[in-house]
Amino acid sequence: MRSIFVVEGMHDYNRLKEVNPSFDILITNGAAISNELLDQLERLAIEHDIILFFDADNAGERLRRIISKRVPTVRHAFIKKEDSMSKNLKKVGVEHASISIIEQALQDIKSPKETSDLTNDMLIDFGLIGDYNASIRRLYLCEQLGIGYVNGKGLLKRLLLFGYHQKDIEEVLDGFKQT
Repeated sequence: MRSIFVVEGMHDYNRLKEVNPSFDILITNGAAISNELLDQLERLAIEHDIILFFDADNAGERLRRIISKRVPTVRHAFIKKEDSMSKNLKKVGVEHASISIIEQALQDIKSPKETSDLTNDMLIDFGLIGDYNASIRRLYLCEQLGIGYVNGKGLLKRLLLFGYHQKDIEEVLDGFKQT
């Protein structure tokens, strides 16, 4: 199945074309995604592998939520915020990431899964939500799993989306305790 990448803007498009000129890429033109593009993605997803590759910011997360809700089979590529900062450290974006960082992200594309045993109560027990250091633990967990940072409200949805289980979270957080 042929892959189609979805990015936010023309600079992201150009950066991906530097990685591989033969990539098929669609542009959302920012966070204001149109119904026409959502309709097009639904149609394309029937015969293509749709991969979302957005900036590690609120607008990128918003686009992931909107598109994933409409096209649940989409796959996801993530780049850490610190790996996608502009030289002046004022902007975040795929276009600012190095070619090697983008290639790494493309080697670790996440796909939706259908099973997970995680619950909100487990995340509380792990100290990932509702705890003084929860945001630090969440950041560590999200980076180790390569799923892009999300707040407490979005963490369970993201973990369920990619089919992580209690044992996966325990293994990762065991490493956090040692650092």
